[in-house]
Amino acid sequence: MRVYIDESKKIEKWKIIIWWFFTSHNTHFIENFVKYKKVSFQIPENAELKSTKKYWKLFIEKISEDNDFNNLEIYTFGFKFENYFIESTEWYINLVLELLISILSKIEIKKWDKINLFHDNINAKDNNKIERWIDKILNYKFWIKSCFKIHNSKKYLGLQLADLIVSKYKEFYLFADISNLEPFILKKDFKNKKT
Repeated sequence: MRVYIDESKKIEKWKIIIWWFFTSHNTHFIENFVKYKKVSFQIPENAELKSTKKYWKLFIEKISEDNDFNNLEIYTFGFKFENYFIESTEWYINLVLELLISILSKIEIKKWDKINLFHDNINAKDNNKIERWIDKILNYKFWIKSCFKIHNSKKYLGLQLADLIVSKYKEFYLFADISNLEPFILKKDFKNKKT
């Protein structure tokens, strides 16, 4: 199992959205899927989708009509927290860990299953320390082999996909004039969202 995690904050409103998708596809498959779609949509391979509005909108428009994306097995979860008063790496990581424990408690996990968790860059002082700490707690709690990694989304296309979709959750949850999400997210199990 692989989990791609991203977040979006609106600090002045004390709100944070944490979003992820689960997939049974391996990392190579996800990376190649996004890479192939960027090429087929005539988006430069080195362009980070979210950071370039032109390519971001083009990718969303094309992928929403893409049959291959309909067949991609991903399951989305979005969480909104209203009282995110302080911008704190420690507070945020504790929130992520709490959500991981809550979700993994509801999933049938075989003993010593391996779960790969990928998170976009957190800008912490010591990412390696955070990675080891989360792995240690998840290993102890569930007797699984977890591998929590913090990466830069510029190099990891699965995280670019997560970044795109969390931006849609952000619109839905944080802005009053948005009443629904893009159809391509609805197709990807949005009915299972949690708040």
